[in-house]
Amino acid sequence: MLMLKADNDNAIIVLHEIYGINDHIKRMCDIYHESGFDIFCPDLLRRDTHFLYEQHKQAYNYFKNNCGFNTTAVEQLVNELKEKYKKVIIIGFSVGATLSWLCSETSQCDGVVSFYGSRIRDYIDVMPRCPTLVIQAKYEQAYNSSHLQQKLASKPMMSFYIFNGHHGFCDRFSPSFNEEESKKAMKLSFDFITKIVG
Repeated sequence: MLMLKADNDNAIIVLHEIYGINDHIKRMCDIYHESGFDIFCPDLLRRDTHFLYEQHKQAYNYFKNNCGFNTTAVEQLVNELKEKYKKVIIIGFSVGATLSWLCSETSQCDGVVSFYGSRIRDYIDVMPRCPTLVIQAKYEQAYNSSHLQQKLASKPMMSFYIFNGHHGFCDRFSPSFNEEESKKAMKLSFDFITKIVG
């Protein structure tokens, strides 16, 4: 687990993509840590190294076969952190975003931010029990994010935003990176989190 601690009052759990804890995820952990949160990023893959972007298919199959969308470990981490911190927020990217979406219903976290969780479309029955921010890319290959937005429109405690980019638009190390849309999405996430922690 990647941990960045400085005796802050609030904690963020960062859930990585299929690639594992790579430079993008480390950068996101740094950004949120520098804004005043202790950071906990569990290694969902439980491997010594992360996958490269060129290993997308291998990474996807590894995640599917060895990890999946079981929230138990994340929920246990939330429960542990709730004993030490005022607020615990989960922020997920891609498969981590789908996991964070599932945790919005089942865990004791205080808020969830989901960056382009494409498999949310398989879990549209989830009913968030905490403030939940869903950030989606306009141009997704496997599904229509506007249709997903319509399906989730009646969910309580949820905000859904679509940004003018492709899957991974907040990842500075990805060909899909869109600096302008990334800045907007990050600002939205900070505004959302600030309201939760007061």
